[in-house]
Amino acid sequence: MSNNIYMGLRETAAQHEHVLAQLNEERVSALVRISKTLESLLAQLHAAHVRVGDSSGETRAREVIAYNDLRRHAARYRWYLEVQRESLGLRHHHRLDEFYKLPPEI
Repeated sequence: MSNNIYMGLRETAAQHEHVLAQLNEERVSALVRISKTLESLLAQLHAAHVRVGDSSGETRAREVIAYNDLRRHAARYRWYLEVQRESLGLRHHHRLDEFYKLPPEI
């Protein structure tokens, strides 16, 4: 093969590596956004749990519904986090429960 072909192949390989690096940067950015959202949702869940405990009657019933809706939203983001981790090649998720533990439904 001629020198031009080798240079073309090297250039193509370099471009491919650049695109892969950009994709991984975006995956990491998405992972950070998802984990921050999940952390926020878990903090909101904690506050909602306190409100449930401090309320009674119809207010309590509304607070329980709001808490359970928020918990479902957090569970969805917990799943998003697993999917995003898998896109980066991280397949083991058992440690996530230590850092992003979802409280039970009420």
